[in-house]
Amino acid sequence: MRKHLAQAPADAPWLIERGRRGVGYKIAAGGAVAWWRTRSVGGGEDDAKLAAIAELRMQMLGDAGDDDGLLLTGKQRYEEYKAGEAELLYRRTIGELCRVADIEAETSNAAIELRRQLQGVGPAIRRQFGLAKEVETAIEALIGEKLAAFSKALDVDVDG
Repeated sequence: MRKHLAQAPADAPWLIERGRRGVGYKIAAGGAVAWWRTRSVGGGEDDAKLAAIAELRMQMLGDAGDDDGLLLTGKQRYEEYKAGEAELLYRRTIGELCRVADIEAETSNAAIELRRQLQGVGPAIRRQFGLAKEVETAIEALIGEKLAAFSKALDVDVDG
């Protein structure tokens, strides 16, 4: 709906406050829905074809979809694919999307650093409070168990 609201007239009585990056629109929903419906009236077949094209775009970009009945030419399919690809690039550029590999790498690095920092807790507590070696061993064992559970939950390898 956001892309439709961006095209709304500035003096619309139902538009309380325009949104911008990070700030949502404030609208009177009833008036906004009525305005949106008047914009899309008259093209039932066009709406169906636009929905089918959007579904095809999702299919080409890896989502499930079906292009039966669209009768698109090869050039139209290519243009739709390029439009979807451009949309993904734009969404990635503005920070709305990111690569899974990047997130996995950062998560693994964070888990490894957490492990490194926590492994020093047992010896530090032992030295600070003059405790026995058994206490340090128990602390390290407990930290090791918690780190293993954390790593399993994240499905990352922290032994690196």
